[in-house]
Amino acid sequence: MTWRRFQTTASLALLRTLLFFVNLIFILSGGILLLLGIALRSHFKEFLEITPEMKSSSPYVVMGLGIVILLIGFSALWCTIKGRITLLYVYSILILLVLIAEVVLAVAVIMRKQTYETAFKTNVRNIMHQYPQKPMNLHVDHLQRALSCCGIDSYTDWFETPYGSLQSQVPSSCCKISLNHTCTSVHLKTVNLPTDLNTNGCYSTVISTIKSNYPIFGGIILTIALFPLVAVILSCCLAHQLGKHRYERVD
Repeated sequence: MTWRRFQTTASLALLRTLLFFVNLIFILSGGILLLLGIALRSHFKEFLEITPEMKSSSPYVVMGLGIVILLIGFSALWCTIKGRITLLYVYSILILLVLIAEVVLAVAVIMRKQTYETAFKTNVRNIMHQYPQKPMNLHVDHLQRALSCCGIDSYTDWFETPYGSLQSQVPSSCCKISLNHTCTSVHLKTVNLPTDLNTNGCYSTVISTIKSNYPIFGGIILTIALFPLVAVILSCCLAHQLGKHRYERVD
């Protein structure tokens, strides 16, 4: 009987330690999501303005999910330390709900991928036709400078807009050197394009930038999804071992 109690006590100590560290990583993932949502809202405001379909919800959904994960994570630490069986099972259910929410969110983004891409193209084209009216011109200028691109598919897209059609010009944000306005001149075809002008379109640049960061996105998503699953398994095991330990003490 003593040996069985020793085994159970050792299992409890191991499970508590593992769950404690898993919860710390879970809390860290919630903090990362919260910071990501804040970054989307502040630093990527111009990009989101171009695609209103994402602007209204994306940052707040990410921030909200991060806050929920933080609250559950800190509560989980308290449950782990206290060793309350009922609370551990409640915690497991909450973690499962968070995991389901993450899966639903990921599936929704994947399913709406084509919608976002089409909306991005359409909205950039509309903004280009309104150029240089403020404040929309600031969004497209910021996009072109940040990604070193020009137009949607090519710099020639500007020649089909009211701004560029009369003089065959492009905004200064298309220039590789912002102080060099040669690439906005009337005789654009005589300019050494590879030197003075960003010729690649913004649409392909955005898509290639996202694809090049797929491993990073995949790693973050896998981490955020994996640790809740591990936390559920560990918390259920800990609750089971706590019940077993109490039974052995009574016995």
